[in-house]
Amino acid sequence: MGQIIDSMDQAVASKVSEVLDLAVLERLLEDTSIDFLPSLIEVFEAESSQRLENINQAMSENDLATLGIEAHSLKGTSATFGAETLRSTAERIEKAAKSGDQATVDQFVPSVPSQLESVLAELNRFSSALSA
Repeated sequence: MGQIIDSMDQAVASKVSEVLDLAVLERLLEDTSIDFLPSLIEVFEAESSQRLENINQAMSENDLATLGIEAHSLKGTSATFGAETLRSTAERIEKAAKSGDQATVDQFVPSVPSQLESVLAELNRFSSALSA
């Protein structure tokens, strides 16, 4: 792992790594900065919350095209932060929506809110540990 994460409290790193890929976060920090991370998390939280609203609206309107687009965007932003489980779920929703597979959409969409909540909690834990 990189120097930044190696210097982090190992209990925190272990907890964060249950939800987020630490190597991806390390690369993100190398490409930006520790000081910029809270702003990135804030933008991710706002955009992801909006995506979730859009996903729920698309579900209620049976709009698989919009659902696929929103899932695609969520997949990309999740990957940026190393949120592999959320990324994978979004990818499954995207593919199912594009192929018209309503059963798979119905299976995976309900897990998005709790996955997103876990990602945001661990991103904030990670950010707080870096600034401690």
